[in-house]
Amino acid sequence: MSEDSWFFHNPVPVTFSPGAISDLSAHLHCRRAVLVTTRGFKVRGLVDQIQSLMGERLVGVLDDVKPNPDLPDLDEQGHRLRTHEPDMLIALGGGSSMDTAKGLARLVVQPEGRTLAGHFRDGEPFEHRPALPWAAIPTTSGTGSEVTPFGTVWDFEKDKKYSVTGTDLYAAYAVLDPELTVTQPLEITIYSGLDAVSHALESTWNKNASPVTLGFCVKSLQLALESLPTLKANPKSLEARGRMMQASLLAGLAISQTRTALAHSISYPLTTAFDLPHGFACSFTLPALMRFNAGADDGRLKHLARCLGYDHAEGLADALEALFETLMVPNYLSGYLPEQDSIMALANQMLTPGRADNNLRAAGRSDVEAILKESLDSLGFR
Repeated sequence: MSEDSWFFHNPVPVTFSPGAISDLSAHLHCRRAVLVTTRGFKVRGLVDQIQSLMGERLVGVLDDVKPNPDLPDLDEQGHRLRTHEPDMLIALGGGSSMDTAKGLARLVVQPEGRTLAGHFRDGEPFEHRPALPWAAIPTTSGTGSEVTPFGTVWDFEKDKKYSVTGTDLYAAYAVLDPELTVTQPLEITIYSGLDAVSHALESTWNKNASPVTLGFCVKSLQLALESLPTLKANPKSLEARGRMMQASLLAGLAISQTRTALAHSISYPLTTAFDLPHGFACSFTLPALMRFNAGADDGRLKHLARCLGYDHAEGLADALEALFETLMVPNYLSGYLPEQDSIMALANQMLTPGRADNNLRAAGRSDVEAILKESLDSLGFR
């Protein structure tokens, strides 16, 4: 990190307000939009609300988004999407809806016959064409994908994940309406919120951090660490939902510049092998990683800890472990993860280029194994 030389750019216009969805149409400059979402929002009436707001400018609904979008599914969705000839996508939902929209925005501008599977599996080149514009309506508070220029797509047949990326994948507009998050199930609230915590911490112990991103991280963590216990006790609190949504946004602004680091590198094999939700996968190692990175601290972790009310990084690591207990994270993880040996066997897959090498302190396989063991022991996995 250099305080004397850094660059920041994020072009996404964002509106935050309870009820902000009602102004959606006025901010979208399109003629043929397609909504990308899950079937649950049709049942809840939100798809009909957006149809009413957009009128004839909404020409289609793609409502079969799946968690962790897979390459074959995206290619099939892209084939259907082309029949609508859209000039904009509207992503409604959590991170998977955003990732799906980003993958499709990259795909549908390519010549007919090009596929994401062919591109990522076989190295077939994509033509250099700007992605289709898209707008974001997040209904979870965690990914911050509404303000990042990258998305994650998966190849479960090959046990791999890939990134779609580029500045043309920044959203054309983002609507943050906390009223849309109030009906979110508690488990999703918790692992989404922990995803935001992970983003803020990963952007802090990051070689690409700047004074701007560190400022976002401090405020994000202040909001998230206050809001998550409140939401555990009272999931209907609109005030806490709003704070958590802002925490997610700020962490997203930070990682839009820095990307993520070792916690995310460790997480990917756990999601592909055990279907562990991303927010849990990228957060359960955070206390151990706080202690690990403190060994290379240049002052930023100590400053963060003090801003959050702790004397040093160790105190913040302890507080994160206490938060996990409050949120019952060990109980949730036990529903997904097997015994410790099966998890440790994946350690050789957990040093993902472009993630692990962003980490403040360099890590090798033995470090990953130690971080995993400390994390699993603290959560009661043997």
